[in-house]
Amino acid sequence: MKKVRSFLFMCVIVALGTFIVIQGLNFFLNKTEQAKKQEQEEIDQSVYLVAIGDSLTEGVGDSTQNGGYVPLVANQLRETTGIQEVTTKNYGISGERSDQILERIKQQEDVRSDLEKATVIVLTAGGNDLIQTFKREQLKINQDSFIEPKKKYQENLTAILTEFHSLNPKAQVYIFGIYNPYAYLFPEVTEMQEVLDSWNEETEQLAEKEQATYLSLSELFDLNGQTTPADTIGDSSDDQPANNPLLYEEDLFHPNDQGYELMADELYQALVKNRTIAD
Repeated sequence: MKKVRSFLFMCVIVALGTFIVIQGLNFFLNKTEQAKKQEQEEIDQSVYLVAIGDSLTEGVGDSTQNGGYVPLVANQLRETTGIQEVTTKNYGISGERSDQILERIKQQEDVRSDLEKATVIVLTAGGNDLIQTFKREQLKINQDSFIEPKKKYQENLTAILTEFHSLNPKAQVYIFGIYNPYAYLFPEVTEMQEVLDSWNEETEQLAEKEQATYLSLSELFDLNGQTTPADTIGDSSDDQPANNPLLYEEDLFHPNDQGYELMADELYQALVKNRTIAD
């Protein structure tokens, strides 16, 4: 009889212990799920976008002088379901090469502080690295002359992405490629485009490797390839404008208002895709 009672007592103890463990696990899992849900809601409700780079980030060519694509994409996000608040910081400086951008990220506390807070980081770089080589070679297109500069640029870009991830491993990172502003006027000069294509291909590969999203500008600004929406480039090929209508008339190099609108749209669509939010 004592053995039976002892057995029953042990069964009760085991059952009670199992019940407590199960309840504890359920409580923990529910808390974890609630925390994830709350974190996702907070992400969906606010966007902190930090843009850093060269003149394309500064917004040279923007008639409003408000910062190019940055305020445009911010307005699109504010009109998006699930987004309650949008904050932007623009750290674009015209003329900067990738090494100079990297130095700012390493040295400037305000830049580092905002990168730490960011939910989205956007970079434009590489154009001035390329221009520096063109100037040094006196505009001679020799592919071999770009091997070492491209290697150095890739090293700088890798270091920049490493800084981004070190400061803020949760932020989504987007990298705009570079484009050929002269392709529209001189489509027969293929060497320059080949150099740019090579740089962009390696940038895209590096972005994928470093868990960043690459955004092509060559496709946006290449009117010869007819990849740009028709309503932005004129009614027909018979009425072809003298200059690329997406470029700033004063230098025919930087984007104009239409060009920055296309950049903003490209970034916005990528954000929609990556964030799985309604457009």
